[in-house]
Amino acid sequence: MQRLRAAAVLVLLLGVVGFLLWRPAQPRAAVYAFLRTRSQAQTLAGASEYKSLTGEHATVLFTDRDSTTAPLVLEAADDVYDKVAASVGFTPPGLVPVIVRPDRATLQRAFGWSSGESALGVYKSGVIQVLSPHAWLHVTGAAARRSAFVHLNPLAHELTHYVLDYATQGNYPRWFTEGLAQRVEYQITGYLWLDPAGSVRQHLYSLQEMADNFDDLANQALAYRESYLLVDYVAQRWGESALQQLVQDLAHQRSFDAAVERATGLHQTEFESAWRSWIAENADRLDAALQG
Repeated sequence: MQRLRAAAVLVLLLGVVGFLLWRPAQPRAAVYAFLRTRSQAQTLAGASEYKSLTGEHATVLFTDRDSTTAPLVLEAADDVYDKVAASVGFTPPGLVPVIVRPDRATLQRAFGWSSGESALGVYKSGVIQVLSPHAWLHVTGAAARRSAFVHLNPLAHELTHYVLDYATQGNYPRWFTEGLAQRVEYQITGYLWLDPAGSVRQHLYSLQEMADNFDDLANQALAYRESYLLVDYVAQRWGESALQQLVQDLAHQRSFDAAVERATGLHQTEFESAWRSWIAENADRLDAALQG
């Protein structure tokens, strides 16, 4: 009997190994989704004492300090949600959890950042966390404050990260999600981060460098500018449908190189070469945008 059980276990293990070798992407996606759900639950448990507001698409968690701004955050999230989902080509199930951190120190502690690190918003593991408007929006007057928040808040950007992550189960390079988030944010709010350090008239990072080491590249302004321009190039040359086709292929767990080739008809080396030629031809126009 023990030998039969051992043989059965061996057959089962060999079957699992065979499945993983035959269709390795699907198990990876399932494991990714499981780990994201577990991490999401842990993050939300850490905010269990926060109050909450629930809208059509999001639930906002906040402290007493943000009792007056939480409705504005919820409204902004609900307002842009459908536009983001339409741009990415996917609508995730359920409500989006958004945690409003009351100050920079609290946000830094949530991510283990140093005192010099900060952001208006961060998406990670199924949760969007944003810095309270009290900490960064220094505008007087209710109408002016509301208008500034609608233009500058990070929710369209972070929701793009969220939607893409759920659509593909993490199957994307870091630069692509940043490029897509910038582009969707710009389309919805009109805001685009532009910094003179992101001039295209300098040595550009390669796609390999962007894929391997995006967050540690020395010139972050250039890295973000390139990520935006790579995504924008696809949309301009092949159309918005090509971007959505690319996302759909990533959702089917195809490699990024294969998804790019299906969307553009070009191998990655050909795609990068064509993009660099486009950058060179349009350098004056692209850099003019950096001057305001």
